[in-house]
Amino acid sequence: MYLLSANGTLRTILILLIIWQLLRLWMRMRQANRPGAGERWSDEPPRPKGDIRIERVDGLHGPSRPTQAEDADFEVIKDEPKN
Repeated sequence: MYLLSANGTLRTILILLIIWQLLRLWMRMRQANRPGAGERWSDEPPRPKGDIRIERVDGLHGPSRPTQAEDADFEVIKDEPKN
């Protein structure tokens, strides 16, 4: 009886793995055939490999953080046993 349940479990796992791989293959093929696949998002010409550009982007993520930070004080509170 034990071998029958192990065989059924292994068969179920194998079937699920095959279905998973088929779904992955189908999604990849569907995404590759989609119009506009592989297009660049910007209209700028592609840069040569190894070219580095650093740009400052302001205003995309709300107000900037202050450069000066303040340390917060804290106080340790201990519970006193009640008698």
